[in-house]
Amino acid sequence: MNAATNDPLRCPDCLGSLDRGAGARCSRCGARYGLSDGILDLLGSKSAINRSELETQDRVSDYYENARYKHAFSRAYHEHTLDILLRAAEPRGSILDDGCGNGIFIEHLRERGAGVTRFFGIDLSFGMLRHARRRHEDLDLPGAVVRADACRLPFADSSFDVVYARSLLHHLPDPSEGVREIARVLKPGGTMVALDPNKTFVSELPRAISRKSEHFDDDHKNFALGELVGLIEPHLHIERTEFVGYVAYPLLGFPDLMNFGRYLPLDSLAPSLMRLDDVLARVPVVRRLAWGVVLSATKQ
Repeated sequence: MNAATNDPLRCPDCLGSLDRGAGARCSRCGARYGLSDGILDLLGSKSAINRSELETQDRVSDYYENARYKHAFSRAYHEHTLDILLRAAEPRGSILDDGCGNGIFIEHLRERGAGVTRFFGIDLSFGMLRHARRRHEDLDLPGAVVRADACRLPFADSSFDVVYARSLLHHLPDPSEGVREIARVLKPGGTMVALDPNKTFVSELPRAISRKSEHFDDDHKNFALGELVGLIEPHLHIERTEFVGYVAYPLLGFPDLMNFGRYLPLDSLAPSLMRLDDVLARVPVVRRLAWGVVLSATKQ
């Protein structure tokens, strides 16, 4: 494939078009990119990667696959959260799952029959991407799952109608550059939906403790709402803010960290806990104490 076939993939170093074969070669700078387990590795030479974060994501990829998204109560919670993202911006046309992890969002889109014509997922971690590639192969859509740096996206300008960045920005060494890149690859009128931590007095101590576990790198961030707004507003127009995750978040969402299902009947309690979270998200003052925040923003 090349630019003539409307392939949005580009060299991450110079944004030149790619000649595709056994891997890819940049037609402008001559850089070559290989394959690993069938996954195109578009990590360029100019990326500044947090290696310890990458090692952490590789290490936890199987925990995500076999615990976080395997228990019925946890899977139901994360699918509920994904539906909130889809409500913030209906999936349409060409979409990018920026920081796709193990591809659970890909699977969710397929199950919902979303109106997507082309799908790309990117992540740094080959551990995550191996799971995502399997899910993408079932999607039967043009696009690909590729290894890439969210701060140097390997896509042409104005390639996507919607970019979903679920739990991405707080992992990046330079979150502002991550937002700048999202704005670059969005089409005019396109939408970014970001889900990230919401820093409050409720969440600060538990997250500080969690960062000391093997599941988190030291660079893992906890944003106050104003910090997130400050990252996004220079590049995109914020349209909507929604708070998510209260009681259900710690009880249902992370059995790979603490499996409360060993002590509580969470499969039966999950629907009620998620409904309670939805109610709390509408209560003034209380709603600001959520564990997470969803922001949708458009490119003018």
